[in-house]
Amino acid sequence: MKVRTILFALAATTFLASCGGSEKKSTVIEKSAVTKITGTVEDTTVTEVRIRVVEPELDTTITVKDGKFEIKLPKSERSYGMILLMEKNQGKYGTYFVPDGSAIAVTQKGDDMTAPSDADGPQSAYNAYYEKVRKIYESGSEDADAELEKLWLETVKANPDNGAALLAIADATYYLSPDKILEITDGLSDAIKKDELVASVIANAEAKMNTNEGKKFTDFTVEHVYGYDESTDPQPLKEEVKFSDYVGKGTTYVLVDFWSPWCGPCKREIPNIKQVYEQYKDKGLEVLSIAVWEREPQSHTIETAEKLGMDWHHINNAGSVPTDIYGIDGIPHLMLIGPDGTILKRGFHGLEGIQAAVAEYIK
Repeated sequence: MKVRTILFALAATTFLASCGGSEKKSTVIEKSAVTKITGTVEDTTVTEVRIRVVEPELDTTITVKDGKFEIKLPKSERSYGMILLMEKNQGKYGTYFVPDGSAIAVTQKGDDMTAPSDADGPQSAYNAYYEKVRKIYESGSEDADAELEKLWLETVKANPDNGAALLAIADATYYLSPDKILEITDGLSDAIKKDELVASVIANAEAKMNTNEGKKFTDFTVEHVYGYDESTDPQPLKEEVKFSDYVGKGTTYVLVDFWSPWCGPCKREIPNIKQVYEQYKDKGLEVLSIAVWEREPQSHTIETAEKLGMDWHHINNAGSVPTDIYGIDGIPHLMLIGPDGTILKRGFHGLEGIQAAVAEYIK
């Protein structure tokens, strides 16, 4: 299993003893109004530090002078942020942190970037967590998945009301099944559950559970663009369409393709869909392509579909309506729905995957 880092290769954050003359760490974070971050940078190509915090929202850049930097941030234990060491406006090293009111001493040396705190609080909890993640990842253990799942659960349960839980959940959501996500988030405080990240993770997991294989499809309505009025400046012609206009009609199987014209992998999947459609269209298979997350006017979607030879049913202008309902994280996303509206398969891809999904039900 590949452990998520932050947009580029970086060394794991480790848990170090604090400096300042005492070998024993403090057990209480003082109720300070600020989190003080100091840094020592060995790499002379690093000239700036970008610091981003989620809540209260902050995005600032400070200068590294003689290999040092310092900044004070508002204390916010229920938040998290990133420290990025920059070379020519590009992030070169980085780590997450929790602005918990402690003093955080960042050190970059070689490929390592560490951020120990001077107190036992959320930042220290995150450091300890990530050190364990690093060790599991580097061990190459056959039980790595189970070990990580256990660690995520333990970390979230031990930090139900602070940013260490948020960072663990951000990692876990990439790998865990929806039921496991709901399990690890169940014990969070109400305040943390309202966090934008956690709320979206929980909503996504619930959506996946509600639209899992074996469940009936969930309907939705969007304003589909079916053409343009060319008499003046081109104006889109729209009509309300429902998902149920195309699926669950009692007669055909429907291969649903969530796509967008800007998405390269989506366009590369079209020939596979086309081949399977040609193979099974006379045996009761229909195809419905639903354009989501479009970045240009729907005229571009219509033109792209025509160029790709997508000669089947379409819904465009769907935005994030269906992806929110079905918990879709990325596209293309394929789904096979039976004549009675049951979701038979979802999440398959490639010619072999599409053929296998359809062949299981249409002989």
